[in-house]
Amino acid sequence: MASKPEQLEYQAANEIRQDFLLAYQRAVLLALQQQGVLNEMQFKDCVQKMEKQARTADKSNSVK
Repeated sequence: MASKPEQLEYQAANEIRQDFLLAYQRAVLLALQQQGVLNEMQFKDCVQKMEKQARTADKSNSVK
């Protein structure tokens, strides 16, 4: 069993990975929008869905 500091370190690393992943995904979507593949509405819809998915994942990880 991991000690409390190890658990906090794991949780912090997981949050950083999640934040990085969201930023990376937004950057890809923005590039697609700038290239004309996505319009503004599609871009915003994708970002909202990603953020909702991240919140759902955060809740399920905190329950464990």
